[in-house]
Parts: sequence; structure tokens; C-alpha cells
Amino acid sequence: PLLPHASHQDKDAAWRDLQTEMAASMIQLRFWDYTMFEQATQNAQDERARLEAAVMTRRPAAPRAPVYYLLSAALSLVQHQDIVLQLYWARLWSILVNVGVVCLAILVGRVLFYNDPFGRWMVPLLVVFHPQHTFIMSGINDGSIAELFASAAVLAMIAFIFRELRWRWLIFAAVFTGLATAAKPPAAFLVPVLGGIVVLYGWRRLPTLWRWISVVFGLTVIAVVVLTAPRVSNEIRLLETYLNQKGWDAFLVSVLPDASSRGFLWAFRSWWATLGWESLPATDEWVWALLALTGIAGIGWVKFAWYYLNNKVKNREDTLIWQAFWMFALMLVILGLLVAFKGVLEDKDVFLGRYFFVAISPTVGLLVMGWRALIPVSWRHEALAAFTVFLFLFDTAVLLTHVLPFFYPLWR
Repeated sequence: PLLPHASHQDKDAAWRDLQTEMAASMIQLRFWDYTMFEQATQNAQDERARLEAAVMTRRPAAPRAPVYYLLSAALSLVQHQDIVLQLYWARLWSILVNVGVVCLAILVGRVLFYNDPFGRWMVPLLVVFHPQHTFIMSGINDGSIAELFASAAVLAMIAFIFRELRWRWLIFAAVFTGLATAAKPPAAFLVPVLGGIVVLYGWRRLPTLWRWISVVFGLTVIAVVVLTAPRVSNEIRLLETYLNQKGWDAFLVSVLPDASSRGFLWAFRSWWATLGWESLPATDEWVWALLALTGIAGIGWVKFAWYYLNNKVKNREDTLIWQAFWMFALMLVILGLLVAFKGVLEDKDVFLGRYFFVAISPTVGLLVMGWRALIPVSWRHEALAAFTVFLFLFDTAVLLTHVLPFFYPLWR
């Protein structure tokens, strides 16, 4: 981030120096002696191969998002200080972004479940006590910034639905959707949903002239996001190159099998219980417990849908939650398709749980909606306490029995 205006030659040299320094540091601290899949002491030949590979690593060609360079403003304050201070300073800003995501989750819970303490607090609690989410958000990358802006966009969209369709919320949603998509391509899952909201509500509530204006506005939002986000444009060009070389038939044949090859259970575990950038799994007991809770949420979705379709939902709040439910479900489906497309275009498996954290608010919102549909009103305070204790125990167990022993071998 500190080299946005340097020449390509200088950037390449800086990248090689950085990779070499990182590899030397990891060798010095015996990092590879403790990895999950290479639990063997590294010899001199292994260390030399690591250093040679670092020197030969090419600098990523994809341009970073403009919002990513906001970090350089903070880093410039300690640019000439000790490297350890720089690292902790950069990590501090990432943690502050994580705090921002949690604050937005609190607001999402308040808007969705204003009169229900269980739903209102379960949304932020699921974010706070998600070990992999905390781990990834304490790192320094474009995912945390994209998630912050995506969470703000989701908040603006549900506020538009719940706050009497005030159009200023759509302006906020459009701004944050553009920023999130510019930060990381998976955040583009917001674009068609936002365009659909604009067209649907404009068409239902506006005079004929303004209906067509809303359609044009929705399409303009999509076009502006695509044209102003270089990384999204790169993905489109990559798709065009793939189709020119292999055609639509090869693309369609590959995309669905690649996305479903590992199955739901693997995808679920990747999201909930595979930590440390997908390299540190929690024990099966926790996975099955979390899977059971997710299955209960699924039953709640069926019950909620049955009540709504049979006109048994009488209050306005549940009607609005029903609309948010379908919006969240659509967001996750679109994000899943985007990740599957990316895997096919790059010819590698990218169907990982961490790609879905950009949609953390819709994901936890759906889970809470399912649980809420099954829990009687009189038991929701007790259910909130039980869920909080479970999540606290899960987070603590993962920290003490997995994370600390993995990253701090003396803990063993």
C-alpha cells in the first residue's frame, strides 16, 4: 500500500524483498515445523527451496482496490519505525475494522428484530463468537474492508424496507455497495440485489414515468459499480477470455459440479470450524453440534414459510422479516454462484468458507430467523442465555485447544 506510485520495476523489487524477508522470518521462527499438513522438521534443503521460491514469486498483477490504499495513510505514520511496530500498527487498524463490523451487526439486529431481544442480540453475538471470522478479521487484507462496506450496504437495504421505504437509504446502499465491490469482487453479490430492490419497489409505488426512471436508475447502479471497480472488470474480461477459448458448454458443464463436488458438510465446516485460513480444523464434536443448530434453523425456515404462505403471520414486523429473509437468501445464492464461477475461470478450488464472510450479516440473519421461528416468545430470554453460553464455550474451547497450541507451540 505504500508504493502506489512507484514504477513497476521498483514494485517488483520491493515485492521480492518482502517475500524473501517473510520466508527468512518464517524459517527462523520454525513456522513450517508446526503446520497442519507438514509436521516435519525442515532441513537445509527445504529452507533453501523456500527462499528460492520466495524470490521467484511474481507480484500479483490484479490492481488493488482504491479503498485498500486507505491503509497506506495509516501506515505512513509509522513508515520509518521498527518493523514490529509497523506490523502491530497495521493489525490495530484491521481490528478496528472488525469492531466496526460488530457495531454494524448490532444495528442490523436492532432493525430486523426491534421488539425481540433474542433476535436483536443473537445477530452480533454470532459475529463476535465466530472463531474463524475473528481470526481472519485480525489479519491485514482487503477482505476486512470489503466486509465492513458490505455490512453497511446490507444495513441500508434492510433499513429501506423497515423504515417506510425512505429513498435516502437506497443512496447509502448504492454508495456502500460500490465501495464493497471495489474492495473485493465477491461483494458484487450486492449489486443485483440492490438493483432488484430499486426496480421492484419503484415499479410498485411510483407513477408510470418514475417507474421507468427507477428501472434506469437500477441499471445505472449496476453499470457504475462494474465500470468503477477495476477488479470486477478484470473478472469480466477473464470470463470473456474463457468463453472465447472453451465456450459456454464447457463453462456450464464445469460450474455446477465444481461448486458441489465437496458437498454441503464440507462447505459448512469450512465456514464454521476450519480456522487459520482453512488449515486448522476444530474437532468433529463441535462440527456436529453446530450442524445440528444449523439444521434446527432450517426447520425454522420451513415453519416460518408455512405460516406466511397460510396467512398466519398477522403482525407487520414478521411480514418485513419475511421480505428480509428472501433478500438474504438471494444474496447467499448469488455469492455462491460468483465463487463457483471464479473457481471455474481460475481452474482451482476457491469454494472456501472465508469467501462468504463478506456476507456475514445475511448469513447470521438467516440463522437467527430460523431459530426465532421455533422458540416460543416466553422462552426467548432463556434461549438467548443458552446460546450465549454455548457460543462462549465454543470460542473458548477453540482458542485453548486449537489456536494457541497451533500458533504457540510452547502452549502444548
